This record gives sequence, structure tokens and C-alpha cells, in this order.
Amino acid sequence: MSQDSLLRSYAATGRERVTARAGIGEHGIDRTVFRRESIYDVAWSAGVGARVEMKGERVGIPLAPAGAEHDEIEESVTNAGVSPIPYFPGADPLAMSGTARPDVNDAGRVDPLATGAEAYYTYATGDSLSFSLPGGARTQLRELRVRPREPLWNLVVGSLWFEVSTGQLVRGAFRYAAPRDLIVTIGDRARDNARGNPLLLKLFAAIASPLRTEISGVVTEYGLYGGRFWLPRIRSVDASARVSFTRVAVTVEQAFTYESINGPEIVPRVALNDPTPLPVDPPDSLTPAQARRWRDSTRALRRQVRAAFTDSLQRAPCDSTGKRVVGRRRGRDSSAVAVAVVYPCNVDALTRSPEFTTPLYAPDEAVFGAADRDALLASALPLGAQAALALGALPRPSAQYGLSMTRFNRIEGLSTGARVEQQFGAGYAAALTARLGTADLDPNVELSLARANAAESIAVGAYNRLVSANDWGYPLSFGSSVSALLFGRDDGFYYRASGAELRWTTTTAARLDWRAFGEQQRTAQQRIDAPLGGTFEPNIVARVGGYGGLGVHWQRATGIDPRGFRTLSDVRLETATGTATYARAAFDVTLSTGLPQQLAASLTLASGASAGSLPPQRRWFLGSAETIRGEPPDTARSGNAFWMARAELGRDFRGVRLATFTDVGSVGDRSAWRNVGRPMSDVGVGLSVLDGLVRFDVARGLAPLAGTRVLGYVNARF
Repeated sequence: MSQDSLLRSYAATGRERVTARAGIGEHGIDRTVFRRESIYDVAWSAGVGARVEMKGERVGIPLAPAGAEHDEIEESVTNAGVSPIPYFPGADPLAMSGTARPDVNDAGRVDPLATGAEAYYTYATGDSLSFSLPGGARTQLRELRVRPREPLWNLVVGSLWFEVSTGQLVRGAFRYAAPRDLIVTIGDRARDNARGNPLLLKLFAAIASPLRTEISGVVTEYGLYGGRFWLPRIRSVDASARVSFTRVAVTVEQAFTYESINGPEIVPRVALNDPTPLPVDPPDSLTPAQARRWRDSTRALRRQVRAAFTDSLQRAPCDSTGKRVVGRRRGRDSSAVAVAVVYPCNVDALTRSPEFTTPLYAPDEAVFGAADRDALLASALPLGAQAALALGALPRPSAQYGLSMTRFNRIEGLSTGARVEQQFGAGYAAALTARLGTADLDPNVELSLARANAAESIAVGAYNRLVSANDWGYPLSFGSSVSALLFGRDDGFYYRASGAELRWTTTTAARLDWRAFGEQQRTAQQRIDAPLGGTFEPNIVARVGGYGGLGVHWQRATGIDPRGFRTLSDVRLETATGTATYARAAFDVTLSTGLPQQLAASLTLASGASAGSLPPQRRWFLGSAETIRGEPPDTARSGNAFWMARAELGRDFRGVRLATFTDVGSVGDRSAWRNVGRPMSDVGVGLSVLDGLVRFDVARGLAPLAGTRVLGYVNARF
């Protein structure tokens, strides 16, 4: 809450980068949907405030209409709360913005450094570090390990480092102890604005609930300047949200360099012209219903005030230098600091700033230090870094239901269910999933006990489940279910399995999934032949028996620029024994890149082989939206070895790509590999929406069957 009074001023350069990525389903490809990068000079002076001079601002929204990026830049620079300053008196040392609270407030994050925090946390000293300063002096750092007493969403677990002589925080790495589940509700004002369509609001709330948010990594690093002052150097936050069957991941990164400490810089008095934000917290005297209406009306008024201010600011004349200034206070009460943000009237000039020396989607490791940040998080947050075991005071269980738990296929018909998860602390959680299909009435039940953190999970479980035999796509996902229901395109082959498994999953730069299993496999009887939009192909007949073995699945994606060079690699290994003994291995890699004239190209290569006697349910199948699009899936087109290639050339039209493609491949017996005959093949045209999140294809099969297929699906490679 206080800083050495000898710190009178500083001049620094700040950079901030925000990246958002979105995907559909549990393991679908993440697409970049937003990136913003800012560069600015900031001068701060005690007793006056800060002056922020915008030097560069660029935005990439690859899936949005033309003009959206300009509007985002204009909104960003006119909002004086953006472009954070590195430090001001009373700043929260563990957050990217805001002021510190002296006492605990559990309405939000419970600050482990606040008075009274020992009621929520336990503390232990950890490692120590010392180093020499210029002139021979030595500085010693000591680690404080923070562990929550309960696994709650507003408590943190991690590692904090302090300078021993001053108690100054110099490094922090932590995550929140548990995800937060929110039930989406519709306010009175939204209902009033529904104009006779309350059913749509209820449908939206049902689809969006429960909304799960998680903050998986926060890093703050300070640098020692002038041999005396610890000031922020690097800050970052990794967060994610899951709404029904969609997920979004957001990373915010900040980096600061200091030109001078207590130098000659003079900050002129800040003229406040930005309207003071209205409070969002309602008075304590209101009932819950009144408080809800109060918040709705206040938020609406805040939006109106902000829009009116922005409009008036844009109409106001520029100063003699061609710039505008927005001044406001940041923070609360006595810790609030006046900040003036200066930017050019022509905000498009910010995108052409010479300060940007690398492309927008470049990793810029030297600036933001992502590798060092990941290493710090891995060191501070091993699997054992958890909240305390809390069997005597368990938090409320979370539930997942609704659209994300609903699917349709030719085995179950319409199937839905629920998943309930109970946190126990120490990273342990038990989960029960149950679902029932209207066609087969065969209950699917899974019970698991896992220990996990944000990067890895070890789980043991028992199950009776419907399993997809396919190696591509996600036939049991919501997107495939829509295609099956409306178009009669159920590309999956299925079998049932009952047994137990031990699973270890890591989700850092790549996803690695190890699975040891023992299960009884059997045929899944097909119950539906003719859906709304066509006729289903027959399902496979499984080789009934007991199987025990080990499976490994490795996935890695590189590149985040939708028009840059990207790769998607997938390796699958499996071996089992029992009724049959076999081993199988397959890989595929997809390469895509942008070309001149708004063109883009993609190439997929895949191959697989096996040893032993593969049961029908573990053979490879070609003919589907993810393999040979012009050929329907068929049990006759399967085998114990395969190869496949897919090539596309498309043209981008701002969020939509029109492409032509061809697919070729062969599947059969490995002993006849040299005599595969004429391979399966097709040609066609496709429409890729939002970089493949949604895809529509018209494919003409060439061999072995000549015919036209129309496909709609999600999570396409390209």
C-alpha cells in the first residue's frame, strides 16, 4: 500500500498484447478470433498522475466484417482505462490494473497479502535466491508458497517471491484454485426489450448455462532499477471460458521498459474530461429483485454515457499537434490516479507506426517472454500445488447439462444427460456422467476420480459408454449430431465398451493423452435407419470380447495467424491383447498457408499401419467429411492399413473462404499394399466460415462410387 517516498517519477515504454482464440467441442482446433497490440510511452510523477502517449495500436479480427478493426482501435484509444501504466501508488501488485485493498474482500479475488487473508490461506517458505548488485551489494529473495484452505474460485494457489530486506514483492506466479460456474439469467430490462419473445431469452439462457470460467495462469515479474526500486517488467494472464459446446481462451501480456527513474520528466496537470463511471454495486438496502433492476438500469446508463462521450470527443476539434486527450481517474478513493491518454485524431496512423517491427501475429518472444513465463508457471504450479483437502467443508458441486450434453446418432437417437463434478480439494475431484438415448434406452454411465491442475490431469474411472471407432472427426459431438439429424450424414461407426481406465492428460503446448484400459467391447445395435434428411449407412459388427491395452494420442498445432503458415499434427498409437492381440499406429499432418491475392492453400497427408489381428471396431475407415468427402462411409471401405492425401486452394472473403478441393486415399489389407488398385478419390467445392469453425462442402465422388454429396459440419481443418 506504500512505496519508498524517494520514487518521484519515471518514464517508461509499455506494450500490451491481447489474444483470443475460440473452438468448438472438447478437442477441436483453436482459431484466432482477436489480437490487439499497443505501444505507448508513459510518464508518471508523484502527486500529479500519468501521461500516456499512444505510439502504435493495431488490431486483427480475421473473422469480422471490414471496418471492425478500425472501430475497435477507435474504441480502445478513446477509453482511458486501456493502456495500463506500470505503477502508481496503491497499485495492486498481483494484478494488471486496479488498486490494492488493505483488508480481505471475498466478493472477488481474496488477496493473499491483505489483512485477514490467513483465514483463507496457509503459507510456507520455499526456495531462496541471492545475487550481487553493481557495487558489491547482495540482494536475497525468498519464496512464499500460498495454498488455499478450500478449493474456491476466488482463492489463488501459487508462489510469491519477496526481497528479504524490504518485503517488496518481486515475482508472482499463481492460478485460481477452481473454475467458476455461472448460471446465465435474464434481467428485467432484457425481458422488457424482448418485445414478446421471452422464449428466445429462455432458450439463450438455457444454451449459455452453465458458463464456466477459469484463470489458469497469472505471472508478474519485477525488475530492480537504480539499485533500489522494484517496478513491474512483465505481466500476463491466461483465462478461458466455456459456454455450452464452445470455448474461448484469452491471453493478456504486458511488458515495460524504463528510460529513466527520478529523471527530468515533468507531467503536466491532467485535465479530467472523461465522465466518472457510475457504480455497479447496488445499495445494501435493496431487495435482490430491486438490486437486479438497479444494476440493469445502471449498466444501460453507463453505456449511453460512454457512447455520448465518444461521439462528442470525435466531433471535438484536434489540438495544434493533431491529437486528442482523454483524462480520467483510475482506481478508487485516495489511491486513484489521474491519467491522460494522448492519441492522434487519425487513429489509422497508429496502425502504421514504425514502432511495430514484426508482424501482428509474431510471437515476439524477446518482448513478452512467453517461454520464460511458461517455465515460471510450471515451476510454481506442479501437480502438488493445490488447495487443502476439504472433506469437512465441501464446496457446492458443479453441473453440466443442456445443449453441450445433447447429441443425435443412429445408435442412441436423441440422447441427453448431465455431468456432476464435486471438488474435494488438493486437486481431487469426482465426476459422474449419465445419459440415456431415446432409441436404444441403453444407459451410458461414467464415474471418475481425478487429480488435476490447469496443465495436467491423472484420472481413474469406470464406464459403460458408446464409443466412436473413427480416427477423424468427432461423431459424438454436437456439430456431428446436427449433420446427422438434418442431413442424414452420420459418418461415425460405433461400438459399446464397459470397463475401467487410467488416464493421464497434459494440455500445455501440445495435448498428450495416455490411456491404460481393460474393457469388454460389443456391437452397438443400430436403432435408426432413416432420419429427417436421408438414410443412414449400416453400423459395424464388433468382435465381442475382452481387451486390455495402452493407447497414446498426441496433438499439436503451431501458428496463430489465419493467413500465416500453420501446422496441425496428430499421432495415435494403440496396442491391446485379449480376445484379439494387435497394435496400430497412424499419423496425419495438415499444412496451410496464405498466398498472394487473398488465396490460401492446405495439404493433409496421413498414413497408418497395424500388426496382429485388428477387430472390426479398430480398423480404419475412409469416406466421410474428414477423409474422402465425395465417398460415403461404408463398412466395406475399411482395413488394417491406409494412406490419404487432401489438397485445397481457396480465396478469402473476410471471414468466409471459397475453396476447391480434391481428396485421394486407399484403405485395405496390409498384405496387399502393393496392389491397392484404383484409390478412392473426389473433387469438390467448399465454403469455410470463420476459418473452418463451420464448413459446407459439395463433393463429387470419382471412385469407387460416382455421386454427389452435400455435407455440413464443424471443426474443419481448413
